[in-house]
Amino acid sequence: MGLGVNCTTMPRGDHRIPGDPFRTWVVTVEGKNRVRLPLEISTVVPWIDPTPGQIECVGMPGPWGGVQIVPLTDHQHDVQPFADAMAETTPSTSESPQTWVDVARFLATVWQVPVNVEANRISLTLPEPPRRAQQLPQPGGAVVVFGFGSILEIWDALKWHEHVRAMARRKVSAISEALEDLAQR
Repeated sequence: MGLGVNCTTMPRGDHRIPGDPFRTWVVTVEGKNRVRLPLEISTVVPWIDPTPGQIECVGMPGPWGGVQIVPLTDHQHDVQPFADAMAETTPSTSESPQTWVDVARFLATVWQVPVNVEANRISLTLPEPPRRAQQLPQPGGAVVVFGFGSILEIWDALKWHEHVRAMARRKVSAISEALEDLAQR
């Protein structure tokens, strides 16, 4: 195979390619809109501390789809300078087309999503607003959870696969463009 993957020793249900710095999990949304993930997600997303407890997080629209989960402190870090700049004068209706008002719209579209670290798994509850807006499924539906560095995204499974199919159509050029972007990072 060339990658050193021995498919005969792969645990049942695990199709992970060892050594990849990113990972997806396909999970069924449980009752009470809960998503449970293996504790190993903390090896892919470093801000998830595997010590049992709760991490205060927020969910917000992801840049390409789904909901991106970030620690509350990261969100507050983004909001504080914006709030400080606005402290003197409140916006007027005539300013609503301004780009900075779009940033306010984006920063206002967040939902509390506590991440609970348990002894052998991570669980979180999908927020109601994106479920009502059909951005995330209801119980019984499937989600794809994507982890890569500090990025943690939860997508409706069908929307995820539509997105990656579009990328697959231009795989060669997309990888080339990505490598160019990474070289300039």
